[in-house]
Amino acid sequence: MRLLSSVRTPAAGAVLGQGTQALAGLVLQVAAARYLGAAGLAVFAVGYGLLVLATAVCSGMVGDSLTVLDRTDPPVRAALLGWTASVSGAAALLGAAVASLSGALPLWAGLLAGLATAAFVVEDTLRRLLMATGRFWSLPAVDGTSLVLALGVLAAVGAMGGLTLGSFVVALLVGQTGAALVAWWRLPADERPRGPWRPAAWRTVFDFGVWRALAQTIRPTLLTALRLLVVAVAGAAAYGPVEAARVLTAPTLVLVTGLGSFLLPRFVAMRRQPAAAALRTADRAAVGLALAVAGTGALTVLALPLVGPVVTGNAYAIPVGAVVGWSAYAVGGALLLPYSALATVHRRHRRVLALRSLELLSLAVVLVLVLLVEGGASWAPLALTLGPVLVAVAVRAGVLLPVVRADGAGPRALVATG
Repeated sequence: MRLLSSVRTPAAGAVLGQGTQALAGLVLQVAAARYLGAAGLAVFAVGYGLLVLATAVCSGMVGDSLTVLDRTDPPVRAALLGWTASVSGAAALLGAAVASLSGALPLWAGLLAGLATAAFVVEDTLRRLLMATGRFWSLPAVDGTSLVLALGVLAAVGAMGGLTLGSFVVALLVGQTGAALVAWWRLPADERPRGPWRPAAWRTVFDFGVWRALAQTIRPTLLTALRLLVVAVAGAAAYGPVEAARVLTAPTLVLVTGLGSFLLPRFVAMRRQPAAAALRTADRAAVGLALAVAGTGALTVLALPLVGPVVTGNAYAIPVGAVVGWSAYAVGGALLLPYSALATVHRRHRRVLALRSLELLSLAVVLVLVLLVEGGASWAPLALTLGPVLVAVAVRAGVLLPVVRADGAGPRALVATG
């Protein structure tokens, strides 16, 4: 019984929840890699990346706000509902427009892509609410529903003919809609988003959430820019194997995102403790996550000859350099995440955002690699790694250490550093 209770901790539930979410996305991306080919996978990755980018905006604006702010306050609750509706609605219109105008999808699939984007955003917000209420062990049911429904759609469409990008759009829409309904059902009755809708503290949520939204979009923006840059310069077929390597290394991100979803509520609970204690917790989390991700990445490299053909169906080879690069990039993200979460709890998210914007400079290195180095596209992910590592060092030294020193000097000094 003691062993069972230790396994069913919130942290273990957070990791499992992110694991099931990662599994659902991984299965769909492996299916795209096998049935759409290298060029089709590249196009799917660009669209999926834009979808994740839209979700990151709402995750920062609403997801982090409902975790840190007082969501039981009626005006704050109303604003959270309003911002969710606004962001998901805008994402739906933008997604439909981009998908329809790109020429990669027929008109009907482009319109459904907008609905799928909105469903993805709403489902992710409900997942964040489950995390904020401590119901991490409900997440596998949500993600399992999404995966089963999406695979059911693909199987049904595949039985009637070949799979296309439109098939994956329908699968995403059905899967995310079903998952959102399950997430709603698993929430405590008093936490279900049903109102009030006004009066709404729009400015309160915006003042906090906009900075988190901008910070959350940096990594999806970076990855989307990387995809667009390589596709534009080297072609979709050249980027396809690089994206397949990212799909293959996706499990290395499970520990990062899983414990990351647990760390923010954890640091919120530690707000009344000395800042030095919270920083020590962040240090331990950063080192532990980095080592775990590095070990997982090393295993992935060793298993590449076996699992690579499974992902691609032997249609094309996955470059070792891309696998190493994506693994290293995940290690950099593991180092940064605990410090970024702790800084957010101490309301230093604006400074973190300013520092994280430096990550975008790594795209210049990617451009040089693609233009001047033969096969440079394979090493593009490695060029991104320097950004999060340097930002992690800067956030700890330039943002969190001043908070610790001010906390030791007294409450007035702590306020003065904000």
